[in-house]
Amino acid sequence: MEWMSDLQICYNRVSRGNTVSVGGRMMADAEEVRMLAEITRLYYEEEWTQQRIAKKFNMSRSLVSKLLSKARKLGIVEIIIHDEEFHPYRKLEEELKKRFQIREAVCVSVENSENPVKTVGAAAAKYVARKLSTVKYVAMTAGTTTRQIAESFSSGVPFDHVTFVPMSGGLGEERWEIQANVVCERMAKNSGGNSLQLHAPIVLDSYEAKEMLLKQHFIKSVMEKARNAELAVVGLGSSPQYFELTESYLHGINREKDDISRRLVGDISYNYFDKEGELIDCKWNRQLISLNIEEIKRIPEVIAVTEGTEKAASLYAALKHKIVDGLVTDVHSARELIEMDRRRLMGKEN
Repeated sequence: MEWMSDLQICYNRVSRGNTVSVGGRMMADAEEVRMLAEITRLYYEEEWTQQRIAKKFNMSRSLVSKLLSKARKLGIVEIIIHDEEFHPYRKLEEELKKRFQIREAVCVSVENSENPVKTVGAAAAKYVARKLSTVKYVAMTAGTTTRQIAESFSSGVPFDHVTFVPMSGGLGEERWEIQANVVCERMAKNSGGNSLQLHAPIVLDSYEAKEMLLKQHFIKSVMEKARNAELAVVGLGSSPQYFELTESYLHGINREKDDISRRLVGDISYNYFDKEGELIDCKWNRQLISLNIEEIKRIPEVIAVTEGTEKAASLYAALKHKIVDGLVTDVHSARELIEMDRRRLMGKEN
């Protein structure tokens, strides 16, 4: 019998005449408890098969299975999984899932990592690999972290039924290596899947130009597939990136007069949002070529991948306001998220 984890078997028998207390509960039949304890000992400690136990006690194998289940329910046998060494952040992940009501959380230590983004990206790549067998389209954002996921991805089985779709337009030659088209192309190459290209800039000079471009079939069809994706893999940006991008791609933005910085906390696929997870009404967002926040929310599973506590405020808003429902991040960021939520709750109580 092979065990995937260390099991500790505890027998809790206290005889009192013809009755036995098991796990704090009084039972009338001491003989039954002794038999249950013997069966569990043979099964867990001696590693007997259920068939062998059935032969010894002259009973059916199905009855042995039922008695083993009964022994666990009554507390005669207690199985303790010692996974702290192999999965030291399980409790942290469970707290994140419970606190933010998300379906999955993966925490990674970057304490001794020379490249923290690579470490988190590698963990996210493994998570994504587990999901690909059941999806057809995967929407992906641009970014350093998602590029690292693509670089780290490997699989012995090709996912030729999967198509990776960019969620936003391109950033031009200056940032070509992290734009969504390149990320999707790299994911397709490393997974044995397919990718689509969105041949559009990240932002246009006017809202009217954006609307005109989105009507073009070659743009419209790719955006529609991104909307219909079963899984989205997204990075999150922090607020300082806003002015860097607007100055590069929207000429004429006046930093002194633009009050966006006082409201924004971060971005998802270049959609800048506030602490309530609401899309900020600004020139950049209005002229952006990307799925918007509401469209991203409608994707069945949206997994955020981040590294660094400087993105904690952005990630916190995305989690609290249900923009994302899964998370892969470093341990420091995970603890910062929990602390932020504790402070918020204490503020409400006071």
